[in-house]
Amino acid sequence: MEPIKELTLNKKMANQYLIMGGVALLVGMILFALAGNGMLIGFGILFMIMGGLNKNLKVVTIHNQYLEIKLGIIASKKLIKYNQITSFSIVKKVLELHYIDEANKPKKVRIQVKALEKEDITALDKVLHEKTDLEGTNSLILIK
Repeated sequence: MEPIKELTLNKKMANQYLIMGGVALLVGMILFALAGNGMLIGFGILFMIMGGLNKNLKVVTIHNQYLEIKLGIIASKKLIKYNQITSFSIVKKVLELHYIDEANKPKKVRIQVKALEKEDITALDKVLHEKTDLEGTNSLILIK
């Protein structure tokens, strides 16, 4: 099924891993040259790989019948139908989406607000209002 819209990871968050990897790699090389301990080199390479892979991470994919949420490069996808959603809001800079799974158990997905662009959060809010039967008290728009 073709997605309506794909919300990718905020570029600042993806770049954080690249910066941390570069710093760890540099410090690891210095420590290896001075003390013969190159443990941080591996961490630097790992963080740089994670940063490179996160640049294309589609956190939320909006389809006609459901949302597809993937919170990390090795995290599994969560498919949530719109009729399963019970509420959505932003609590302490975290987007919370409450839903009922196939086994009728309440679940929630938490996404950091800073992981998505403001325009993407607005678009997701609009889609959730259109596709769910929830009243107007549910919102992802921060009022400041």
